[in-house]
Amino acid sequence: MELQTARFALARLAFYGYLGFSLFTVVGGFITAPVMTWFFFGDWRFWRHLNPAWRLYAHGLKMFYLTLKGENNGFLFSVPLTSPPVSSPLSSVVKLRSDWKEGSSCGDCSRCCSKIGCPVLNEENGLCLGYDSFYWRYFNCGRYPSMQSEIDYYGCPKWAMLPVLVPEGEEQQEPTTAAS
Repeated sequence: MELQTARFALARLAFYGYLGFSLFTVVGGFITAPVMTWFFFGDWRFWRHLNPAWRLYAHGLKMFYLTLKGENNGFLFSVPLTSPPVSSPLSSVVKLRSDWKEGSSCGDCSRCCSKIGCPVLNEENGLCLGYDSFYWRYFNCGRYPSMQSEIDYYGCPKWAMLPVLVPEGEEQQEPTTAAS
């Protein structure tokens, strides 16, 4: 494994460990609030993010439960450990739908965030408070969508998957992640 991919894997493993510590000690995330807000909001100043940060605990437990039941499309663990961080989906995997009128912006659509009740979504203006943070880049948000099942799950009107070109005689398969 090359050094760069090892760094990506270690960063994700550290995050998983931190999340586990925070969720299962109950007070761990509150005691280490600057770390938590840096991961999710890209900001060490935890006092600026108190309202959504309080909701992160309940949301974390909900996502853990849904992951155990297999009801949330893989969520956090669907991103391979060694995948590089990204801030937007790969243009080799998806394209904007021709009927999407908002350009590269999501406009007033926040279906993906709303469906999972993301506490990082500012419900007043529909914008993500954690845009381009560690969590955004290393996990699902920055690479969404990476497969057709995600577009279907969230009912996303913005993206369309590009066809995967396969050599003649081989069977076409749906890509598993954008980083594959």
